[in-house]
Amino acid sequence: MGYGDTYARPARGVLEEQLRALRASDLWLRPELSDDARRRWQALLFDEEMDEEDFAFEHDEVLYTCAGAEETWALFQARLHGGLRGLPDGERVGSAPPPEVAAEEETEDDPLPEDELQTEDEPAPEGELQTEDEPPQKGEPQPEGDRQPGSWPTSGTAVVDTLPGADVPTVVDPRPDSGAPLGRRAPEPVPAPKGDRYLNLAVVWPLSRRTVPEDHTLASGSRYELRLDIGGLSQQSLLAEQARPFPEGSLAHTDDEGRGDWLYVTVVSEDFDFPAVVHPLFLPLKGGSWVCPCEPGGRHLCEEGHRGRHLFIPFTAPEEPGPARMRVYVSYRGNQLQSVSLTTWIAARESAGGATTAVVDHTLTPGFAEVSELPARTAGVRVGRDGDGRMTVDVVSRHGPVATFWLGEHQVRDVLKEARAALLGCHAVWRGEGGERRLENLLGPDNGKPRPALLQDMTKLARLGWSFFQMIARGRHERAALLRVLREPAQIQICREEHQYLVFPWGLLYDIPVESQGELVPCAAGWAQVERDVAARACPAPDGHGLNTLCPYGFWGYRHFIEHPPSVARGRRLRLTAGRERDAGPVLTVARSNRLDENLAGRHLATLRAGFRQMDVYDRRAALREALTGDPGDCVYFYGHGRRPRAEAGEHSSATVLEIGHEDRIQPEDLKAWAVNEGWDRWDELAPLVFLNGCHTADRDPASWLGFVDTFTELHASGVIGTEITVQQALAGECAELFWESLLAGQEVGPALHRVRMELLRKGNVLGLAYTAYCSAALRLRATV
Repeated sequence: MGYGDTYARPARGVLEEQLRALRASDLWLRPELSDDARRRWQALLFDEEMDEEDFAFEHDEVLYTCAGAEETWALFQARLHGGLRGLPDGERVGSAPPPEVAAEEETEDDPLPEDELQTEDEPAPEGELQTEDEPPQKGEPQPEGDRQPGSWPTSGTAVVDTLPGADVPTVVDPRPDSGAPLGRRAPEPVPAPKGDRYLNLAVVWPLSRRTVPEDHTLASGSRYELRLDIGGLSQQSLLAEQARPFPEGSLAHTDDEGRGDWLYVTVVSEDFDFPAVVHPLFLPLKGGSWVCPCEPGGRHLCEEGHRGRHLFIPFTAPEEPGPARMRVYVSYRGNQLQSVSLTTWIAARESAGGATTAVVDHTLTPGFAEVSELPARTAGVRVGRDGDGRMTVDVVSRHGPVATFWLGEHQVRDVLKEARAALLGCHAVWRGEGGERRLENLLGPDNGKPRPALLQDMTKLARLGWSFFQMIARGRHERAALLRVLREPAQIQICREEHQYLVFPWGLLYDIPVESQGELVPCAAGWAQVERDVAARACPAPDGHGLNTLCPYGFWGYRHFIEHPPSVARGRRLRLTAGRERDAGPVLTVARSNRLDENLAGRHLATLRAGFRQMDVYDRRAALREALTGDPGDCVYFYGHGRRPRAEAGEHSSATVLEIGHEDRIQPEDLKAWAVNEGWDRWDELAPLVFLNGCHTADRDPASWLGFVDTFTELHASGVIGTEITVQQALAGECAELFWESLLAGQEVGPALHRVRMELLRKGNVLGLAYTAYCSAALRLRATV
């Protein structure tokens, strides 16, 4: 294909091909698209000196800064993938003439009989559109020749629409499941129990839309599509063997005047070539999802015949043979509802002997139920492992993928060690030798520090935080992309893959550039804001943040709400309230150590007792077991030491233990043993909030494979608050008092934890960053009725 009359050179990638097509389409003349956007985009198309990376960066700058650009681009992307999302055949991309489609005799008034409906992988009846070479069914030999089954043909009867200036055609699919108004109903999915919904996923050939057998390799460099829908269980789904059905909720929904919810699908891969966009689909209150040409997030104006049951996402297989992976995210208002890891094998040609597998590795809400209850989130971060055991982190916004980075396990250990050592050094230092070695407190009587000492601590943390920020955004463009999404105060959702025990110190990230040497200049406006408003989360003068600026709001932990919701097990849902329905105040269950300073402990517990309607304190293991399996209360508070001793003879774990009383210890395995008691079933009803206020109690070092956070979550706690480091007793007590006070006043966990951090910062203490919330930031105590 030539470059056309307008352009004197080939496009610098798919993005420029698409921008050329947008310029050639009627959308370019939308009155909502500003002249500034048109001028700047057009300048990019005729700038011959710019490379592909700079082109993408400048394109995104236009997208997010010029009026009407983001909306126009979203409409164009919807139209671009329209043939893959169920647009009517008359809709087309660019200015190319519409394809000629063979007319169908059947109409909506004359549907086919039920027994003549075509199923997903049955051969098309005579007279329907077919490709020149039908792909073989399972067990049949593969055809010879250069072209793989279902790849783009050089001739044949399949109809395609070619983008102006692009080498990749888009398919206009008049098959029944495309949603085109042919008078045929889409094939029904495999029947499932009433009310259950499933995520269905399959790899298909792009023209025939038939499923590529799971035991086949994909051909290197060939094009395929990912077929996705949510609804009844499909036996063609890669997730069919491990599907997780759940009953649908009955809460009111907010999209399309309460008729359902707009969901968004993002695919991320280092191996496959996917379009870097989000793909919308609509999930009605009942039944399966659909795709349509309507504006995502708005009302439906489409006719039923314009809707398609499947979302088709095109991708290209890598050239190199071997295993290849992709990660699929389904989100709602920024919440990562479910993530799937898909692995397949690439070979020079398609053949038997491969293996395509997929697994759901994180679920925020089961069965895609009650999604309208979830608060909006700005960005989602998914933490998992790749095939080499590295920690893989994807940052995804509502606009699409933002950044992906990888860390080996030894790197994660180093990062955690540096972060925790830096935080510990801000309030205590080790003194003495051998058995005389002890921690010396560096804080004043009010748990604070003078301003010069605070600035010294903040300088040390800012340099460390900037190095962490460069780890997750290694390139200049990646850092700019992250800042575009997260420049303002945001709600960040960290989703750990199931059984994934690698974490990252997100709250310590610092995104204002600083040098490794030299003095940092305090931001006067930022520090004044801290003193003026404890609830503030943004500097009033961010434009003054030049090189080596020290502003508290440069830290993610002070600017953003960062939540770590658990992956929800079968039959469960993400908790947004803790405790029971009641007509009086909440009840607190306390497990305490008797090896603490008695005067400090007495004053601290007296303060807590004044806030709760009832507070029961336990200092013996057996008594605590009876309380937790009987009536645990609305909140559970562990106040004492959390240690990681060496495993003694006869013990099977050297993980963290919680001390209670004088010598009793509790391990995560003990809690699971207690939960065998039927009394623990009440936790499902009460969903208490657990606060672990001790040393290393939320320390998710890779070597600590079984931690209290995951155990309490598994046993129906609504959330867990934990410390990352050893915390001096007086400071630990003040942090808990501030947190419980805010929660009892009706605040959610996110604002309550933010208040703890800011109140401490006001007095010169950065240790509020040492506390982490493993729950939704929107979690709150159930209101009194």
